[in-house]
Amino acid sequence: MAPASPVVVLVFFAVTVPLSAAAGATLVFPKEALPTKSGYLPIPPANASLFFAFYEATQPLTAPASTPLLLWLQGGPGCSSLLGNFFELGPYFVTPDAETLSPNPFAWNRRFGLLFIDSPLGTGFSAAPSPADIPTNQSVIAAHILAALQSFLALDPSFHARPFFLAGESYAGKYVPATGAHILDVNPTLPEARRVNLRGVAIGNGLTHPVAQVATHADSAYFTGLINARQKRELEELQAEAVALTRAERWREASDARGRVLSRLQNMTGLATLYDAAKQRPYQTEPVAAFLNRAEAKAALGARGDVAWEECSDAVGAAMHADVMRSVRPEAESLLRRTRVLLYQGVRDLRDGVVSTEAWLGGVGWHGLHAFLDADRAVWRTRGDGELAGYVQCSGALSHAVVYGAGHLVPADNGRAAQEMIEDWVLQAGPFGRRGGDGLRCAA
Repeated sequence: MAPASPVVVLVFFAVTVPLSAAAGATLVFPKEALPTKSGYLPIPPANASLFFAFYEATQPLTAPASTPLLLWLQGGPGCSSLLGNFFELGPYFVTPDAETLSPNPFAWNRRFGLLFIDSPLGTGFSAAPSPADIPTNQSVIAAHILAALQSFLALDPSFHARPFFLAGESYAGKYVPATGAHILDVNPTLPEARRVNLRGVAIGNGLTHPVAQVATHADSAYFTGLINARQKRELEELQAEAVALTRAERWREASDARGRVLSRLQNMTGLATLYDAAKQRPYQTEPVAAFLNRAEAKAALGARGDVAWEECSDAVGAAMHADVMRSVRPEAESLLRRTRVLLYQGVRDLRDGVVSTEAWLGGVGWHGLHAFLDADRAVWRTRGDGELAGYVQCSGALSHAVVYGAGHLVPADNGRAAQEMIEDWVLQAGPFGRRGGDGLRCAA
């Protein structure tokens, strides 16, 4: 496979592109579904680049120069952000027939410019020049994302001044804190033109402090009635093994031990997926891969034709195996001292759900923790129809949202609530609005 070009490739679309697919079917990429810009952003090492797709805001509330920008990172490790684009929160979704696209009424680029980057190197359309170039730790990933962002912001002089927000889910519970803290650390040393105007980070169903989170699965399953007391004790023994190996910094063995916990829980419960306890089938994401691997789709997106798109890369997963049980809680604590943080989870997620998040959140070293833990947990309803969206708790820099009717992939499960949540949090409105003169608090 040829190495990726270090030169930024821009793809601008101004016309409808009808694309013919194999077997006489028609692959249609409507004009509205095409990215505003897409292609590759150079990063170190030489000949390496990360694929991106950017969608400008369709209904912004502010002038273009002040309309927020939001970057979405997928988890994995090694899962492509184009899954988020075409299955969760982008302007168009791949339909079940894998041949057409349908509009997403709850797209996150309604109020914001929305950027997707395939990261780490080796993920999605971001082919690695060689296996040795795939990152193995969060420091390298953070440096790569910052380099890609600097290239992206250079595409348009107005981008630099726009408020920038970093968001992601699942294993991005590590990418987001690591990258956000790195940006804030490095910004003061950079020329003005190369700084990132970071205003906040959002983490959905994140794996952030695994040693605390792995110890919660037995309780989560038991107290929701999915396992009995004997099974709970068996699971706790497996969890204790994972914790002990993590404490001993035997990282690969600890990752394997966590895998045994999740595998045993899956077998005990018989659930279709631990990502959503209510589903009878796993998330149906296969059409996305079929669509994106069509030559016509790659050409429309400006992706390399010689790269086979995978939802999640086994090579990246293997390279990052020793990273799985490592914590980025210090980076999350650093962000809480310097910017706004949103943590949100779907209530039905048994892997990285509410209990898992609260397990590490209760131990963060942050001066505002006591006030946050004492803050009200407000019922949150969608605008207009008043349906239960979930629950919101916030104080100071920290907001925590529990999303009703959702599992691991919150925007895919409850698009309306997810859209209202991210828009209100970024814009400090609705349940995330200001109250009083002592900083951010949940609205009364």
